[in-house]
Amino acid sequence: MSYILIDAGNSCVKIAIIKDLYEAKIVYHTLNYAKLYDELSACLQDCIASEVLVSNVNNSTVFNIISDSVYDLWRVQAQLVLVEQDKYGISTRYSNPGTLGCDRWLAMIAARKEFNQSLCVIDCGTAVTIDVLSDNGMHLGGLISPGLTTARHSLGLRANNLPIVENNSENINNKPSFFAINTQDAILGGTLYQISAYIERVVSEFKLEFGNNADCIITGGDAELILSLTGHDMYHRDILVLDGLRIIAQDMFDRETS
Repeated sequence: MSYILIDAGNSCVKIAIIKDLYEAKIVYHTLNYAKLYDELSACLQDCIASEVLVSNVNNSTVFNIISDSVYDLWRVQAQLVLVEQDKYGISTRYSNPGTLGCDRWLAMIAARKEFNQSLCVIDCGTAVTIDVLSDNGMHLGGLISPGLTTARHSLGLRANNLPIVENNSENINNKPSFFAINTQDAILGGTLYQISAYIERVVSEFKLEFGNNADCIITGGDAELILSLTGHDMYHRDILVLDGLRIIAQDMFDRETS
């Protein structure tokens, strides 16, 4: 029997099939949304699930597809994870905790479990989210801005003479430079420096408030790229949202076996 952990983000779905909730490392698969039901069914067909936990920041249709696939395979109901106040070592100053993104909450849960002190948690995906935790686990608030791909697409959509550019193996992502000699690389480099500088400034403000020994954790698809341009020491964690889901699954398992 396995626990199935599913992180349905804005751009893709990450899925982990876990037999031992306390194993050192999570192995995961990345699925796209184009044929989600079929891809889920193919990914999960060789296992048997006892519990399925889902973080969904996409639309409700996505969760319905996940639920249908899981139920058709095992007659198991997928459980949508929701933000809860005063749970798993985290509280939030949000007046309505339900409006806090579940992915942000789960990332903070995982970061808090590893680093039990003041934290800045940065997720670099479709959006860049930055959240601050006090040393007692209070979520003090955060920021949301466009991620790299979103910023690049918005330029192409809003400016008539600018292209929508995509990442590729030869563009400026691999060797950032101020001296781009074509429009595509100028957009790629400009947006990369813009977001890196924004994160650099926020982390500087965070350390000024909480001290240089306070930790910063960065995650998300563009984390390594952005990390290469920042001057601050940060811990890179690949899958904080799935790690947060696993902490919730561990709690469920411990309660079931106690």
